[in-house]
Amino acid sequence: MGFDPGWTTRRLIARRDEAARQLSLLAEFTPGSVHESWSKCGKPSCHCAREGDPGHGPRWLWVRHEKGTTVTRTVPPRRVEDVGRGVEAYRRFMDQVREIVDINAVLAERELASPARRPGAPVPGPAGEKGGSAPGRKGGTASTS
Repeated sequence: MGFDPGWTTRRLIARRDEAARQLSLLAEFTPGSVHESWSKCGKPSCHCAREGDPGHGPRWLWVRHEKGTTVTRTVPPRRVEDVGRGVEAYRRFMDQVREIVDINAVLAERELASPARRPGAPVPGPAGEKGGSAPGRKGGTASTS
């Protein structure tokens, strides 16, 4: 769906909450990508050596990054559609996460720019005090003369 940073805070929070709910629908995903690969074997007498021949294939590869390393696995032809659906679900999952992160950044910017008090924050006193111990209470600094 997407969002507009100009939306009201209430609307941004509603969109973020909806995006978070949608994440659970995308739990079955496969990180990475699927690629079609063709290759030439290098034998001069093979059909792949002829000009214009695409070579041997197609061979399907699932590519992902794991702990800083690129991992590639061959996907059997009967599983290409399944892995492709999982990869597409992963793309949608990451788009949803990115949207939640972006909305949270807009909300955080607004919160930092707003002098409004957050729920649960101490109410400032008349001179800007944070509302610590009141005079005359245990721990207070005022004297009772």
